[in-house]
Amino acid sequence: MGTTHFFETLDSTNTYAVRHFDELSDGDLIVAKEQTAGRGRLNRKWISKEGNLFASYVIKEPFDEPFYATMVSSLSVVAAVKKLYPQLEPVIKWPNDVIIGDKKLCGILCEGVIREGKLKGIICGIGVNLNLTEEELSAIDQPAISLSVATGEKINLKNFTEQLAIYLNWYYITGNNHASELYRIWKDRNAITGKIVNLLPPSGEVFSAKILDISEDGRLIAEREDGEILYFSCGDVKLKPSNNLK
Repeated sequence: MGTTHFFETLDSTNTYAVRHFDELSDGDLIVAKEQTAGRGRLNRKWISKEGNLFASYVIKEPFDEPFYATMVSSLSVVAAVKKLYPQLEPVIKWPNDVIIGDKKLCGILCEGVIREGKLKGIICGIGVNLNLTEEELSAIDQPAISLSVATGEKINLKNFTEQLAIYLNWYYITGNNHASELYRIWKDRNAITGKIVNLLPPSGEVFSAKILDISEDGRLIAEREDGEILYFSCGDVKLKPSNNLK
């Protein structure tokens, strides 16, 4: 299912996939050795140094809940890491990160493709820190880790991409046929359920809350310190060191 397309350099794999959506096939994976205009969620710049993974996965059969595309992507990264490096313990941090310990390994940015006012597909942008050094990681504005630092060895981009493609197709098929099972697995791999975290809404004050659960449409069900229960669907989550997710 799908073909992997390798490029030496692209402005952004997501931009390429959106621009060429009509000619690409369902399940195609776009991979670039280097990006010149990589971006992450909330308009953050993604360091796009050669040797890391910059990829976009093409979904042409969108789920009823578009957020399931993020589930497919994050679960696939976790599975690929576990397959190649079983000693590591990657987990998912809502909404779209994969972390090791409390440090970010992977970010995901899914974008809808609209045709004639309808959602025709989703492009899942996936960035994984494969070979960033300790020095390079220290320049990032949040705690981050690479697979090379975590394992002590140089990571082969081709090998990692091959494993990722296998799991992307697997979880895509699973989601299309058994959406409830995809949701169950994704929720089980999440790191923050039951934890007290800081929630950062797009506007307003940061506040502390305990994450009680995650709804099937991807919203956090949280309890504020005053006992108020709320649904949190847009913003960011900051882990507290005391959670000790290692």
